[in-house]
Amino acid sequence: MATTAVSLSVLAAVLEIWGIVWTVLDIRKARRRLAQYLHRGRHIYASGTLHVEAAMPLTVQSANSTVEQRVEALETQQQNLKEELARRDRQLIERLSTRFGSELKATEKTLDDQLTGLRDYIKGAEEHWWKAYRGPLVLVLGVIAGLFANIFSAAS
Repeated sequence: MATTAVSLSVLAAVLEIWGIVWTVLDIRKARRRLAQYLHRGRHIYASGTLHVEAAMPLTVQSANSTVEQRVEALETQQQNLKEELARRDRQLIERLSTRFGSELKATEKTLDDQLTGLRDYIKGAEEHWWKAYRGPLVLVLGVIAGLFANIFSAAS
């Protein structure tokens, strides 16, 4: 019985050391995977909405115009200004809605890319339960073997 107790004590020690080493190696592997994930390349998508604005044409009057001609030119310019402001307002609303939509799509692509990377990282961590907990399980087996070694040692 003494040899059984010694054998179980040796087995317990080996299993406990093996379990601790396996646990440490798994922790280091997980840290390396996390570091690889954190240093992976990121794609940031931007929308390409750049427009060149056409300016309202200016009319130049000669100095030899009469007062009535100048007033008529000012009234025409004022009417054209109202129309130009309305046109620009419509154009601005259209451009803002287009730009907002393209910015929203670009942001969605960026977030989707980051979410895909996170999913890939988590999928890589999915292992069979034995692989995920093998170190602690071997350590528990070592503790159980140590318990039996103590029982056999006390019995003899």
